[in-house]
Amino acid sequence: MPWLSVEPAALETVGNALAQHPEVGYAAAATGPTNLYASVAGPGAAALYTYLTRRIAPLPGIRLMETAPVLRNIKGIY
Repeated sequence: MPWLSVEPAALETVGNALAQHPEVGYAAAATGPTNLYASVAGPGAAALYTYLTRRIAPLPGIRLMETAPVLRNIKGIY
């Protein structure tokens, strides 16, 4: 799960870009220090690293990116 701090002027552009990535199942604007959230799925840590560094990091307007892996889903709507 990447949480991004995006410049306000770039929020819609970055959000729309993430929404087009096949790795992203869900993307949403939020409030607080990280104003964009995404749910990303991939085959493993190496693929996640490649996605974060080659697909997300180059997007203009990103100030900060924090990530947290989901180790186990307890409940979800599918």
